[in-house]
Amino acid sequence: MDQDLGLERCLTCGAPLLFVANHRWLDGGVTVQSLDLDHRMVLVETENLDLLFRKIEELLAIPIERIVIETKRRATRDYVLRITPPEVREGVRRLEIPVEPLIQANNAISVAMGYGKPKLESYKFQYQEDDHLTQVVNNPYSVPLWCGDMTGAVEAVTSRDNDVEYQVVGDDLVRIRVFPSEHPPQFQERLKTRRYPYQPVGYNLEPCPSCGGPQELAWFSWDPDEGIIVDRLSGRRLCMIGPAYLEAIFAEMERELGEEIPQTIVEAQRLFVKSGRLYSPDDIGTLEEFRRLLAVRGLGYLEEFRVGPEGLFLRMVNPALHLLLVGLLQGYYEVVSGVTSSTPHWSLKGPVLEVNVERD
Repeated sequence: MDQDLGLERCLTCGAPLLFVANHRWLDGGVTVQSLDLDHRMVLVETENLDLLFRKIEELLAIPIERIVIETKRRATRDYVLRITPPEVREGVRRLEIPVEPLIQANNAISVAMGYGKPKLESYKFQYQEDDHLTQVVNNPYSVPLWCGDMTGAVEAVTSRDNDVEYQVVGDDLVRIRVFPSEHPPQFQERLKTRRYPYQPVGYNLEPCPSCGGPQELAWFSWDPDEGIIVDRLSGRRLCMIGPAYLEAIFAEMERELGEEIPQTIVEAQRLFVKSGRLYSPDDIGTLEEFRRLLAVRGLGYLEEFRVGPEGLFLRMVNPALHLLLVGLLQGYYEVVSGVTSSTPHWSLKGPVLEVNVERD
């Protein structure tokens, strides 16, 4: 039992009890946070995140790191404001509540979510110019997303604008420092995040008899010393994130950089699959195995999936991160068929996504 991190494990499926307690797995392949049932969560490959951002930069020839950091900062700030009791925030502002227990509690959650292993280096919260929070993070799930997470959380608790800087200090090791600083006007407004329509379909995963989470959580392993989650089958690293906030980053890119961003995201994902670096055709397995995998990861309910010589069709209810899924499917079809495909067509109407990939 990893008592120092609050990561006591389920004796049956092996998942941290903190991870299970913080989430609910609903009918129809939807996962939400226990304290905020409108807040969807998904398990995604961590390597895909920063690689995706870099591939978008490469395709657009424009740096996007600051957009990613600032969007995630605003998203995390708004979320922490919703879940932190007003009396706690007021106690911090009055210097009546110590902040270190709050930092350490947040760090324990970060480890359970697969964000890496943070270590508190120094902090000062006295509402003075040299206030700061500095942490060294081992195995960060994404450097710009970690920067946004830390900055947004500090802002929510202290009610002060903050900025962030980071320094890579070793292999998979980064020092992140958050400090007071006013934001430019374009980064001051509240972030608009997507509300996912929900449709029950009568499909529920079997619960673990010990902890109540899905039995499929046994497909993953948690390493609290490294702060990572690993898919036992593929060996790839995962993390649990809010898809609405990742999609907010995509929307902010589209607003600032142009309407070609959705297709750029799809193309970047297609190239990942084609490279064989992140995904394999073996990941899909049987139709029911694929359905269960998508459901336990909170990505939605797979209603129909067909692959043939001339193309691929998918119909999904309650999808999340549909642009990444479209690119994944296009790349998957090209790998298994050995041919190129035309630009995929997709339709997202309410809670239903349909994707068509056709042979070129």
